[in-house]
Amino acid sequence: MSSTSSRERMIPISVMRRGSVEEINDRIVNLLDEIEKRIEHMRETAQAMEQEKESIIEMLQTVQVNKDVLRLNQGEKDDIEATANRLLNRCRAVQVCVNTVRNSEQERALKNVNDQIEELVTKMKDDLTLSRQTCRTYLNACSCENPDGPIDQKFQSTLIECTADDQKKIRRRLEQVLSLVERSEKTIGQATR
Repeated sequence: MSSTSSRERMIPISVMRRGSVEEINDRIVNLLDEIEKRIEHMRETAQAMEQEKESIIEMLQTVQVNKDVLRLNQGEKDDIEATANRLLNRCRAVQVCVNTVRNSEQERALKNVNDQIEELVTKMKDDLTLSRQTCRTYLNACSCENPDGPIDQKFQSTLIECTADDQKKIRRRLEQVLSLVERSEKTIGQATR
């Protein structure tokens, strides 16, 4: 037995090369490309779940806003409110999150924008017309190329400080709020006839 062959047997199999450096590099690059595709797919799936959660919350808020205009007794309205609140709490307990990297200014801006939108949603119960107008000015602030009417300058200046991903989510959320307001107005219009 030659000394060369005895040395080869002592080298662990995992250390032995099965190809050239270029082949190994290609395999690693291909593996990383595959991982990147899977991560993108996972992010898209999570974003779709976030949108589904937002849609469910919007439907529940529609029920809450419209329960007062339906011809129901107080007990039925209280039951609807309690059930909607229970479902809202369960839905909000589901944490689906695609994190966006933000600096402190972007965090602050996002919080301010979300606070303004929450305030808008809260005011819907009192004044749908004003809520619709405010929502449109916020939405117009999101699309400065083709605004469809007046823009809320203060909202826009805060929005611009948010990340691009956050701006897209904010726009989508405002579209949902506007849809909620318009559906509520239709329901109220039908109930008063």
